[in-house]
Amino acid sequence: MVRVSQATLKHIFEKHQDLIRVLGIDSLEKLREVIVRIVEKPDEIYVDAGRNDVKYYLKKLDDEWITVILVGDEVKTAYLIGLESYRKFRRKRWSQHY
Repeated sequence: MVRVSQATLKHIFEKHQDLIRVLGIDSLEKLREVIVRIVEKPDEIYVDAGRNDVKYYLKKLDDEWITVILVGDEVKTAYLIGLESYRKFRRKRWSQHY
């Protein structure tokens, strides 16, 4: 089970307004639901080559990607990346790619 702290939800809600706006989220509980859904059914998952406990869950949304980062089973943040950033992201070396 993925864990999402209130502090993390508040951070995402306050600091990543582009994500909140694009998803039409109006509450921390709705944000939690979306994050859990992305982790349960991502389009792509990457494991950090330097730290096997760090995973990046990506979900495509039109021309952007929602990125949710987990350390162990805890969500640390979530944000949007555009196509250019996604391409750079994919070129990095990852220990595992699904």
